[in-house]
Amino acid sequence: MCVVLGLASTVGSTASSVPPPVPPAVLPGTPAPADELVELAKKVHFETDNGVTDPSVLADDFRFEFPIIKLDRETYLKTVSGFTLKQGIPNLSSNAWGFQVDKFEPNRVWFFIRTSGTHTGAFKFGSDVYEATGKTIQGPPELCSYTFNKEGKVTSFTGGYVVDNRVGNTQGLGAAFGILIGVKIPTPGSLGWNIALAVNRLRQLFSKQE
Repeated sequence: MCVVLGLASTVGSTASSVPPPVPPAVLPGTPAPADELVELAKKVHFETDNGVTDPSVLADDFRFEFPIIKLDRETYLKTVSGFTLKQGIPNLSSNAWGFQVDKFEPNRVWFFIRTSGTHTGAFKFGSDVYEATGKTIQGPPELCSYTFNKEGKVTSFTGGYVVDNRVGNTQGLGAAFGILIGVKIPTPGSLGWNIALAVNRLRQLFSKQE
């Protein structure tokens, strides 16, 4: 009996030593009505092209937060206004789906994209012009999000996070890098060389605007 009681005491002691659950990390923010956020997110994405055609949907403290490039509102709008991707890829589509409010951050909406299109004309990216190649672009699935403030304005736009790099023909890359790889940048070298070239061009572009 003593042995049994001793065992029970040990089990109880072990159980009580387990720390309480740790809540997931979240960004600070003011939650907006969940039933409105999904529709707001769809409007920002499909009707304003992420705030490009209607900057009024972006908050004054808006942030563009991608894995490599991070921009404030002014720099973001100046940068994207210089891109003419849709002129060269008129059927460019994000094929966005799966919009849903974050369980732990009720002011954030997550969604997926699978970029696709056909490079049928010239487009400008940074200071370079890429002539038509006839190539199709099929990007991998990427996870994106918008975060909203209490006025329903977008405070941050995240993306470029590939969730399965086996999919598509952009060598596992998403965002603008995936598009550039998809149309086959006309330069020799490895994938790493191409990425470095694209990043360098972006940095040069941003430095000129500062």
